[in-house]
Amino acid sequence: MEFGYSVAMPSAEAVTISLTPELRRYIDEQVASGRYQTTSEVVRAGLRLLTRKDPPRHLQPKGVFRASAARKR
Repeated sequence: MEFGYSVAMPSAEAVTISLTPELRRYIDEQVASGRYQTTSEVVRAGLRLLTRKDPPRHLQPKGVFRASAARKR
């Protein structure tokens, strides 16, 4: 399966994160495979998948958060 992303980034901000050795190896393998060119590309791809599953609240339609919060009570 091929993932192609062409997203214009208005600006980038450097962030420092801590990873387990296993996650670091996974990222290195993704870059070594040629699928991604940089560590940042791998992390951004992962974050895009996460935001599809759990969109940031400011991107959710109004009422969705309230309804899901009410179910958790």
